[in-house]
Amino acid sequence: MAHDDTASIATHKYGIASTRRIGFFAAFSAIAWYNAIELIILCLVSFKRWNGTYFWSLLIASTCIILNCLEFILIFFPTGVTPWLCATFILLGWFGMVTGQSIVLWSRLHLVLQNNKLLWVLLWVICIDAVLLHIPTSVLLYGTVAYPTSIWVRGYNIMERIELVGFSLQELIISGIYVWETVKLLRLRPDGRPRGVLTQLLVVNIIIVLLDITVVFVQFVGYYTVQVMIKAVAYSIKLKLEYTILGKLVVVSRDCDSQELPFGAFKRSILATFVIAESAPLFQVARW
Repeated sequence: MAHDDTASIATHKYGIASTRRIGFFAAFSAIAWYNAIELIILCLVSFKRWNGTYFWSLLIASTCIILNCLEFILIFFPTGVTPWLCATFILLGWFGMVTGQSIVLWSRLHLVLQNNKLLWVLLWVICIDAVLLHIPTSVLLYGTVAYPTSIWVRGYNIMERIELVGFSLQELIISGIYVWETVKLLRLRPDGRPRGVLTQLLVVNIIIVLLDITVVFVQFVGYYTVQVMIKAVAYSIKLKLEYTILGKLVVVSRDCDSQELPFGAFKRSILATFVIAESAPLFQVARW
């Protein structure tokens, strides 16, 4: 596939005659949609109550994967849909998918982190990053639609890379804090089982980091039509891995003594949030 850029959003010069590209789009969009639909179902059946930041961030992020992927298909295939409408829905899907992922990670921290001040600082960081990164990207994308052969295209390509790196670093920091707090929590257990759980949690978080690195690499290589689909698949996989992490937390919570600090608060958070039963879909998906 040849290098391309966002000028195709407005010019409709997609090169869809390539059989490989058609197959690539079909395969990756099918994977992303399948994962997203499964995630939505899991979200609805794994939570005791359909409320709270954790539930809604998971649900919105999963739904926006479908929206983001759909609009790029409408762009790169000659469907006749106006690029202005496509650009609008791309941005909405991207906002929910990326910032939603960060909110998911932040909400998960409440299960293992009792430092409210740090939690609020991280939330402010997420909000500030969303404003500083999403708004310039939106302006430049609309500028690209209006003037597809101007400096707007180059500006958008640069800003999109900055935005992607910024959000990847943000997710890396939040995941790092989560791993650190989980390590401290599990070290308080006298038995050896948490060590295996900890190893699995670390592996999952390493996979998430590798997915971020892959997306950033493809972005900087310059294959625009490739990386937009890879991003949707990568974020759907990261959200599925979220359920793996939750499954491990549930396993740990079942073995915790409710009177033992800080496990009492941890177990109460798990019990109040998720359907904890051996037959629950959360266990079926999360079990290794």
